[in-house]
Amino acid sequence: MIRNILSIILTLIPVAAFAQQPGSAVYDIPATHEYVYIDTVTFSSDGHKMVTQLYLPKGEGPWPVVVYRTPYFNFPPGDFFANYRKYAERGMGFLIQRCRGTGGSEGTYEPNIYERGDGLALLQWLQDAPWCSSIALTGCSYMGLTSWIVADVLPEKVKGIYLEHYGVDRHLSAYSSGAFRQDILTAWAIDNAKEPITVPESDSPDTRHYNEMRYMPQITMDVDRLGAELPWYRDWISHPDYTDSYWHEGFWGLLKSIPPKIDVPVTVVAGHFDHHMEGTLLGYELLSEETKAKSRLIVGGWDHDFKTTPKLEGIEHDKDLNIDADRLKWLHTLLVEQRIPEHEVKVYAIGADKWLDMEQWPAEGAEEAIYYLGKDESSLSQKQPKGKGFWPYMYDPSDPVISVGGETLFSSKIRKGSVLQQPVGYRDDILFFLSEPLDKPLMISGPLTAKVWFSSDCEDTAVTVKVSEERADGTTYNIRTGIATLAYRDNKLGSRQTYTPGEIVEVTVEMLPIVWELQPGSRIRVDISSSDFPQYSIHSNYPGVWSEQTKTRVANQKVHVGRKYPTRVILPIL
Repeated sequence: MIRNILSIILTLIPVAAFAQQPGSAVYDIPATHEYVYIDTVTFSSDGHKMVTQLYLPKGEGPWPVVVYRTPYFNFPPGDFFANYRKYAERGMGFLIQRCRGTGGSEGTYEPNIYERGDGLALLQWLQDAPWCSSIALTGCSYMGLTSWIVADVLPEKVKGIYLEHYGVDRHLSAYSSGAFRQDILTAWAIDNAKEPITVPESDSPDTRHYNEMRYMPQITMDVDRLGAELPWYRDWISHPDYTDSYWHEGFWGLLKSIPPKIDVPVTVVAGHFDHHMEGTLLGYELLSEETKAKSRLIVGGWDHDFKTTPKLEGIEHDKDLNIDADRLKWLHTLLVEQRIPEHEVKVYAIGADKWLDMEQWPAEGAEEAIYYLGKDESSLSQKQPKGKGFWPYMYDPSDPVISVGGETLFSSKIRKGSVLQQPVGYRDDILFFLSEPLDKPLMISGPLTAKVWFSSDCEDTAVTVKVSEERADGTTYNIRTGIATLAYRDNKLGSRQTYTPGEIVEVTVEMLPIVWELQPGSRIRVDISSSDFPQYSIHSNYPGVWSEQTKTRVANQKVHVGRKYPTRVILPIL
């Protein structure tokens, strides 16, 4: 029996539970097996005992096994996972390993650092196991990292990978134009630190960790606010430049080098409002053409938690592609049927409420719709205004614009994704521009860009842009946001530049790609300001590394418009 085989060959501890679980109606592959649940230990790359859990089909095997490694299960092992039982009931084992220093596994948890060695040790264990016929990897977010980081040196038994919501370029996940994504990474650091920290209580669930995010200098926030040093967090916040070797050597350099070396089929899953979207798409793009031909890209209208956003009336087809069912079916095709699944690119179009089948996305050579900011009125027009003018506003870092929606928000639950916007004019430090109503649908497909002619009385500052759809009934939902700083005004991945106060310069604000169909009767709304907190760190209006700064100053800003200074928003059109 399988229990006896595992006990002898793998030195397992006894089976903790044995049961039969019916399948769910969402899966179109029928359940054909009973399952057995096993608690065991395996060993890390340097000998630590690692808590490992197995769901296997009942019987002798050998069985294909799906591998999932996580640092988030901090409760005792047990047969708690109905979703994982479904794999065993359909002829596939499912293995869960608690990462080093978490969930009972031995060792010290330090985010990311040990995942390659420990993951490869586990895969070799399965490679040598006669009861395991083949292997696939899966994971979302951090668990996706544990798959990416071993994907270039896979044992022979590994046949494919199903990856969700994790980017292969850490700098893209952490920064945009030198502005740090605090709502995900500062909040994640505080919530997941294994060091002996004490977290101050927040004023409200809607402003969790805001006091810690606003603390100056941020480089000592851990000791000053939490009571213990987080050296790995200090590393993240000390290297805002993409050109810094920190992002291109060691662990992060290795991670980015892996996708072109993958030679097994991959499904890459991204979300229009997931904070890892940019790096996730890059992971797919970096696959070799041979690997892409047998792989898939799925981009849904959801956030990191797979919740569709915005909550518009008439949404019916966003969940036509159910990720849990899709993952199981793809892995079943690969491991049980032993067939290479077909290549496809599927992208959900917000507003149109439909999935698009595409050859690639974003598509190259998309047409552009250009909207210019008006000179004499707060208008957007496809006709460039004559003459010249400017729109002034004041930016005070002590009173930042609080994020109302955003594609890279995570901890601020009520703010993340596409949400109902505040009315035009709700703050004096935001410039608002509106187009005339559209007379026909307009399908945006790809990355949005703003070219802002700008001046400030400070040596460095930020420019934020938000593009929204104001619907015919007056409700407004954000489509995309972006930020740029004068230090990286020409290229957010370039070297730091200097700026002379009063100089008029063109600032490029890049926004993430999306597929969004604007409706007839809707207006395009553009908001311009200098802060978007906590989606991005608050700019002090001083030059230099943001995390080392100790003071702020008020900035007097001008957005220039007209024939000489054509400030504009560029929309890629499908």
